[in-house]
Amino acid sequence: MPEPDRGLAGKAIAQALADLADTGHLALVEVAADGVTAFLLRRDGNGSPRGRSWSATWPDLAGEHGWDADPAGAREAVLRAARVPPSADVIIVAASSAGPRAERALGWLRAAHPAAQVLRADAPIAGLVREVMADDPLTRSYELVVVLADPDTGRLRLTSRQLFPLGSRPGDRVRVALRCEAADADGTAFAVVTWQGPEPRLLSVQSARITPGRYEVTAELVRPGRVRFTGLPELSPDPRDWDQLVAALPDRLPGPTGPVHLVCAVEVCGAGDQVAERLGRARQMISFASGRLGGPLRVSLLAYAAHSYDPSAPDPPVRVAAWRTDVDEALDALGALEEQGAVARGYPYHPHAAQLEDALAAVAGRLGRTDSAPTVVLTVGGRPPHPPRTDRSRILPCPHRHDWRRLTAVLRQRQGTVLGAICDQAADRAHPAWHELGTAALAHLEAVDVRGLAADLGLVAPSPAHLPFPLLDETE
Repeated sequence: MPEPDRGLAGKAIAQALADLADTGHLALVEVAADGVTAFLLRRDGNGSPRGRSWSATWPDLAGEHGWDADPAGAREAVLRAARVPPSADVIIVAASSAGPRAERALGWLRAAHPAAQVLRADAPIAGLVREVMADDPLTRSYELVVVLADPDTGRLRLTSRQLFPLGSRPGDRVRVALRCEAADADGTAFAVVTWQGPEPRLLSVQSARITPGRYEVTAELVRPGRVRFTGLPELSPDPRDWDQLVAALPDRLPGPTGPVHLVCAVEVCGAGDQVAERLGRARQMISFASGRLGGPLRVSLLAYAAHSYDPSAPDPPVRVAAWRTDVDEALDALGALEEQGAVARGYPYHPHAAQLEDALAAVAGRLGRTDSAPTVVLTVGGRPPHPPRTDRSRILPCPHRHDWRRLTAVLRQRQGTVLGAICDQAADRAHPAWHELGTAALAHLEAVDVRGLAADLGLVAPSPAHLPFPLLDETE
């Protein structure tokens, strides 16, 4: 857009405003036939020009005794009326048709501010100053706050999309493709920011209740500090500040509500009442998840005990009581384990560890690496696993040399798999293996919040995500 022709005075004022630093002031003092008008311009925190003005007539400045009787007093009155800050850049504008008083005042002002530019104008400059401020090119980039979603995890992060670069002028337009999701009662916010250092500065926020979908939006720079959006329902000023807007952003988009595979591995050696409680917790989790998921639940159930180190006593294998069955079949298999009760403990079984590593091997082997269906592995027990070889723990090594650390890592790295655990001991007393098995959530057997644990493991239908900002449509 071509620059308007404002004459020499307008060009000088526009250049002085363009050169104005963020912390500086530009003082314009107009001396006209009727008195003195002063303008003080500055830039706000977003680099937009701001100003205020005031006026005094010659009778106001003459005082009680008049100019001729008290010229020193009149001079001081004129300088006070100008109100020029000590560090301000100064432009003095004299009207072409000014009379004798104006000429005397002009002389006083020039003497007081010898570095000031002195301009002549044929008309009052108030309109010219407003025009120059409105047409001031941007000294900072204007950017729209948008959300990006990780395609694999659904995690959300804030970023910004440039609307108007440095030097943009009123009337400039830009198109941007956006996607709006469901918002809360406050609506979707179109927040324009500038940057000064690492933190954004909020320039403006407008919002509306917008139907979810894709939108081609046009942003127009109306004037410095004012951006208009078209291609949307009518936007209204939004009273939320930056902290409130950011606090309203969820961590991630809702995950899929399709089939979920819940694998429960339960330790069945130990005291009878303790084993019954472990199996009961597994039953609670299966039953709760089956009624809270938006899609079908498939369940697998494994039971593991302790290794035998007596050649005359067979080593009990990990029992796969159910694999990828529906909820009813899994609960029937769980009922059979409850009827069976605890596996005998003590000699020839190891009293301080269990076949946890064997259970992990069975789960990892059956799951494989190619099935990407959402999977939750929930381990319920208390004893630590056997190490793959002799170590300082004095726990006998696993007869099959299964390495619980490697197997846990395999499960954690498997796409779409989360690990949770319910341990006999509280977290501060649990063996480190249980913290690895409960990376997503670790609960104490005696105080399990079933609802909270299921939510942490993704075993409840996700709530709708209310996004306070639009998503950037990366297909544009």
